[in-house]
Amino acid sequence: MLRNIPSTTLRKLVRLSERKEVLMAQIQEIDREMLRVQDKFGIPAREGDQRAAVTVSRSRAGGIRPRSKRGALKEKIIRALRSAGKKGATVGELSKKLKVPSANLYVWFNGTGRSVRGIKKIGVAKYRLG
Repeated sequence: MLRNIPSTTLRKLVRLSERKEVLMAQIQEIDREMLRVQDKFGIPAREGDQRAAVTVSRSRAGGIRPRSKRGALKEKIIRALRSAGKKGATVGELSKKLKVPSANLYVWFNGTGRSVRGIKKIGVAKYRLG
């Protein structure tokens, strides 16, 4: 079925789908803003109005936090491993303690963590400083 569709067409469909997703998120935000203004001034919604379905999507624009300073995660991890002592700490424990997604920590240990002196892997997803 999908074997006959050229890759260029598939790429175009993906781009269009991504564009549609962005536009739908913008429409939903406009709808939310309209509701806020109506509620603020006590404007009742018209009976014939069809509101766009407001859904919470995992868009890239939602929940933007300010970026941490360069090397901040490294410092947090080293501090946590130092406090854990010889027994070390698992990625799950570090995730809860540092309030960082465990996936970020796995990637950090696999990449940056390899070049940091003193960090040793002592088990499955378990590290210590020493």
